[in-house]
Amino acid sequence: MKLTILGASGGISPESGTTSFLLGESILIDAGTGSSRLTHEQMHNIRYVLLTHSHLDHICNLPFLLNTIIGEMKHTVEVFALQHTIDALKNHIFNGVIWPDFSVIPSKENPALRFKTIEVGEELKLGELDIQVLPAEHTVPTVGFRVSDKTGSFAFTGDCARNDSFWQALNQYSPVDLLIVDDQYLASEVAISEAAKHYYPQSLCEDLVKLNGQPQLYLTHLPPFKKEKVMSEAEAVLSDWQPKALTEGMVLEFPLQP
Repeated sequence: MKLTILGASGGISPESGTTSFLLGESILIDAGTGSSRLTHEQMHNIRYVLLTHSHLDHICNLPFLLNTIIGEMKHTVEVFALQHTIDALKNHIFNGVIWPDFSVIPSKENPALRFKTIEVGEELKLGELDIQVLPAEHTVPTVGFRVSDKTGSFAFTGDCARNDSFWQALNQYSPVDLLIVDDQYLASEVAISEAAKHYYPQSLCEDLVKLNGQPQLYLTHLPPFKKEKVMSEAEAVLSDWQPKALTEGMVLEFPLQP
């Protein structure tokens, strides 16, 4: 299993894009601005898109990706998401006003995309991958994912804040090798962190004790212009975990190296 980080930033900058991970060659987890790193050939290989939630930084490049390859598509792209996220995409993006409705273009029989509703607790099988849909806590309905195959496993919280449900759900399965967690703010920004429902290092520390096992920890959704400050605080607060920053362009191959 190979996980390529296309975008992992909490904002945009000339060097960074928002959340999008390429899983193998055919699966996107979220479709933020980072997915603009895909080559033309890679865009054509995308068969499935797993969306954590409806916020723009996680879905904004999906319309552009489809538009780029619409006349040359060899297959329909299947978009897996909560019903809330699908409704948001239909009502506010693929509505014929902001963007064409690619769920009926080029035709209803062979559209560019097909929506697939998922629910918390559901288990998906995509090729050799087993994918569990996990609950998460954010300002809109949100999920995380646990992904595994014979080479290893990882979990992604999506955008998340202090909660019990994600950790309880993840503990129902064997411990993962890698954990990717949202961490956008500093302790001095606790008010906005709690309003926006994103972790900051101390709140994440308090939740990590709920997890069985201690996988490699990568922090995502870091703010592009104070990434070093957040990582410095995280490294101090989470010293037992030795957290690393998830970085655009990073390739993580399983089984992971120690």
